[in-house]
Amino acid sequence: MKTKFKMMWHLRTSRGNAIIVLLPIVTLLLLYPYPLRCGYFSLMCKSELYNLMGETYGEQWSTLVPPPGPECTTEYANVNRLQQDHPCVIELIRSRYLYQPSPPDVSLNLSRPLVTDPSSGQSKVVLTHLHNQTEGFFVECGAFDGEHGSNSLYMERQLKWNGILIEPDRKSFDKLLSKRRHAWALPICLSTEPFPTKVSFESNYQSGKIYGKHDEKHIKIEAERLKMNGIKLIDVQCFPFYSILLAVGRTRVDYFSLDVEGAESRVVANVPWHLVDVKTLTIEISSQNKTVANQVADHMMAYGYDDKGLMKGQGFYDLVFVKRS
Repeated sequence: MKTKFKMMWHLRTSRGNAIIVLLPIVTLLLLYPYPLRCGYFSLMCKSELYNLMGETYGEQWSTLVPPPGPECTTEYANVNRLQQDHPCVIELIRSRYLYQPSPPDVSLNLSRPLVTDPSSGQSKVVLTHLHNQTEGFFVECGAFDGEHGSNSLYMERQLKWNGILIEPDRKSFDKLLSKRRHAWALPICLSTEPFPTKVSFESNYQSGKIYGKHDEKHIKIEAERLKMNGIKLIDVQCFPFYSILLAVGRTRVDYFSLDVEGAESRVVANVPWHLVDVKTLTIEISSQNKTVANQVADHMMAYGYDDKGLMKGQGFYDLVFVKRS
């Protein structure tokens, strides 16, 4: 009888302790928005929340949040982990980072104008799935100089597409601007978080990569290694993919080319796919590592994309995805 009583008391005490421990956590999850919650309990809120205004303030958030004021700076957006669709974030992109497309009557300034398609076959593969669509819209992240190895230039020149070019390396970006592409251009990186952030970037010409908070332990080691090889780590501002689309006023994309040298899975994991319409993607992965490839593929298939296989070439491996009808 005493043994049974002790067992019951132990169970009640354990449950009581569990409630005491869990109560403040539950309260935090209910009362506080994404930036604070996920700063301390990222494992609990990563899967379903995208750090959006509607998640924090409700569907009528636009009537509650004032327009951006003088406090709206890049540092403010980073420190406060502002929402992907926060008016301040959109205004920052438009006013400080977004370069206008060249006018339609301005000719391209290409180094090799006779090369019709400088991609390694990505544009042809994508256009096969899009039935050679004309006047489409692309987003090319890892656009380099806007010409060499470009996955979107053929579409722009031959099929009258326009779109967005993203290149964080400043030297490459300056060359990109000189090409006079008929596309929006930004000297930033895509965020591996659902909010704006500043990261270290390996300024290594065509193969630069970013180091986010997940890589903090390795940054010092990498910095020393890169320095020995004459390569610098520089600070670069990043914005979420969704924020950039909102900044140019569209959420429908016919082709998204993603080449971020190892951060692909973290970029796509923070895109609110239910709010964008992206028809096709090519996602470059740094190797044929099945774990990385499966991680990206599983995520995209869960959001309604068919895996069309792996493109292999000299120094690249691209996964191809097409949105299900």
